[in-house]
Amino acid sequence: MDYEKISDTLYYKASHHKFAKRPSEFDKGYVKISDWVNELCWYYLQKHKACDIADEQEFKALLEAQRKKVLGMKSSDYQQGLLKALDDIL
Repeated sequence: MDYEKISDTLYYKASHHKFAKRPSEFDKGYVKISDWVNELCWYYLQKHKACDIADEQEFKALLEAQRKKVLGMKSSDYQQGLLKALDDIL
């Protein structure tokens, strides 16, 4: 899995939401989950650089677990922003 590509793509897509003049709840949700995924990508990049084999299945499992948590939230624009960011990388 190309963690740098995921991080770069999500950073590019999130920039619109980060710098919105009037950020909506959707924007806030998108930025929140994109920051989380970027930190996760950074962790796995560091793990890989340390000659550990990055476990792609573990990474995907964490993303899916986060998606399930988000689906359990009350339906809102914020939740939709979280889901959209996850869908952009899954």
